[in-house]
Amino acid sequence: MSKHLDRRQFITRGLAFGGLALTGPAVLSACVTGESSGAADGFGVASQRLAWIKNTQFAGSYIADKKGYYRDAGFSGAELVSGGPTAPPIESDVLSRTFAGVSQVPIVGSAVAKGAPLKIVGAVYSRYAGCIMTMADKPVNTPEDLYGKTIGCASSSEPVWRNFLAALKLDESKINTVPVQGDPIGMTVGEIDGYLGFINSQVVDLRHKGFDISTMLLADVGFPLVGQTYITTQDNIDNNRDKLKAFLHAEIRGWREVLGDPQMATDLTVDEYGKDLHLNPAATYDCCLAGNDLIRNGQASQQLVAISDETAAANIEAIAAGGLNLSAGDLFELGPIREVYEENPDLALT
Repeated sequence: MSKHLDRRQFITRGLAFGGLALTGPAVLSACVTGESSGAADGFGVASQRLAWIKNTQFAGSYIADKKGYYRDAGFSGAELVSGGPTAPPIESDVLSRTFAGVSQVPIVGSAVAKGAPLKIVGAVYSRYAGCIMTMADKPVNTPEDLYGKTIGCASSSEPVWRNFLAALKLDESKINTVPVQGDPIGMTVGEIDGYLGFINSQVVDLRHKGFDISTMLLADVGFPLVGQTYITTQDNIDNNRDKLKAFLHAEIRGWREVLGDPQMATDLTVDEYGKDLHLNPAATYDCCLAGNDLIRNGQASQQLVAISDETAAANIEAIAAGGLNLSAGDLFELGPIREVYEENPDLALT
């Protein structure tokens, strides 16, 4: 057994004890997809663990698969692995099963602080999609409005929530946080006052069901995180750099098309990749539009998925308040995405 595998086994055991438990099948498939860049079919399969079920927030990857952008980049095909409330942690899947994954800054930071050899290599959203959603007649408009409220929070979002409270120096004892798994419907009947949800999914769903929902986006009130970050292992960065750049290139092409044609992205989500979810087409389209608003950063020539040094530093400062004392170099590796744009300047939005 190589020293590299010894270290990976050590790290994954540490994640299991730290709350990021690995499942049996993931362990059995360790290192299969991440070692394929020398295969006869080029880079092999572009395997990616998604952060949630196959809704429109991953439409850029669907398009990259459907239109052959992964194949154009040198892959034999794509494997898009669904997430969800009962799925294994993303970080453990990327360590053991998939080449890349989609996660959030505080969650990745927590894994890295425990010793996981992971890095953030890009981000789809310029602003994190997390928000406090409330009924419009009892809105939470400022962080201080949270005091005295009962807020529902899914277990997968709790690291972000705790980090947000710490970053804004809010007194947790004045906010009643209760576990609510993935569904904010209890808020509509007064069981909870608010819910930590996503502005591009649960908010849209409830509005389409006729509820008047108010939102406070965390990124707009002093928690300037990027969202939907791409992660991979340090080993892939060091030894499969061309494969990583090819993956990022395909993703960028997919997301450019989501921005340019949200209806096509919606149809692909509803009719093919998320077909088993029986998604509402109109709500899914609005979810796509909400996601597109999070992608755009207002710059005239935006480099999708890229992260600036200033943005990385702001993210590090935000999570430091929650006790994650990491440097930008500990958490981010931005060289590959910058090389993609240096080699393909036409990928930038114009």
